[in-house]
Amino acid sequence: MKFLYFSFFCLILSIHSFAQKDDYLILEGKIGEFPVSMELTIGKWPEQEEKFYNGNYYYHSQEIPIDLYQADSIKGELNLTNWEDENAQEFFKGKFTNGIYKGIWTKGNKSIPFELKKVSAKYHTEIVHFQNSKVVPVGSNAGTYEYDWYLPKDLKIQRELVWKIDSTYTDFHSYTKNSLASFEEDYTNEIKEYQKDSDDDSHSFMMNYAFHEGFSPVVNSKNYLVMRYSLYQYTGGAHGMSHEIYFTYNKKTQKWMEISDVLNEKYVIQINMVVDKALRKEHNIQGGIPLQDSENSIFISDEITYSKNFTLSKNGITFHYGLYELTPYAYGYFSQFVPYEELKMYLNQDFKY
Repeated sequence: MKFLYFSFFCLILSIHSFAQKDDYLILEGKIGEFPVSMELTIGKWPEQEEKFYNGNYYYHSQEIPIDLYQADSIKGELNLTNWEDENAQEFFKGKFTNGIYKGIWTKGNKSIPFELKKVSAKYHTEIVHFQNSKVVPVGSNAGTYEYDWYLPKDLKIQRELVWKIDSTYTDFHSYTKNSLASFEEDYTNEIKEYQKDSDDDSHSFMMNYAFHEGFSPVVNSKNYLVMRYSLYQYTGGAHGMSHEIYFTYNKKTQKWMEISDVLNEKYVIQINMVVDKALRKEHNIQGGIPLQDSENSIFISDEITYSKNFTLSKNGITFHYGLYELTPYAYGYFSQFVPYEELKMYLNQDFKY
């Protein structure tokens, strides 16, 4: 089960003025005998000088990213975990000094030594870090909007990436500046209207809106750059909402990929049947039974269809689904991996990972 720790951890990172920093690392090495890469973004806890790490790692044999978050803040140590179900939870416990991260990886009753070293750019896309934020106080309330961009340094790729979230902009600086100005105006007007019309301030804390928007690299390999766009928003109520969208850049063709570059969408029904079969096999659900009617079901939907929010790996496609799309909020994001072998009849002839 993948929980929403990413969004909430991002909210407590210290956000400063728009700046470029060296806050992104790529490490390569081995867990035991297995070659892996680890990509980490670096922030700071509020009002502390100590750095905070999160990111992901992947085995070279698969290139399926596994999210990582800093498990604790112990001086001299760097301990990371993936915050999965207890049986699937992994831990990296070790020290990161002089560009070398070394320690013990554990999962369940398995314990294996690991050693990873910081690597230079080589074939990796260079990443730069930009941040900006605005706090808008209105009477006893305050709204916060924070941006945390880990972006390709290449301005052409940046321009194409900002178009993915708002086609009216050609750069992230303008997008961020104008969005913050719009937020300040809209929030101020809304809260003033609320305060004017309401004599009951018992729920006024719900008007302390909070937004966090960002990009971060998920895979930065020789042939692909996968970027994750995340948006967290709290606008009152019991909890906020989060969204994640993945964008895959093919370094060989120098183009951002769409699902139509991978799958022949003339076969929508057949592709959906393959995805459905993979899900039922993984979750032990018999065919013909609506997903939410199965025993101990985690689903709130009767069926699954392939998603255009996807990531690629050496052996298959992972389809990603948002909150409430297939599962309840408490479950978090849902993803379904399907091997290329099972989709081979419906892959585009020109596609090759």
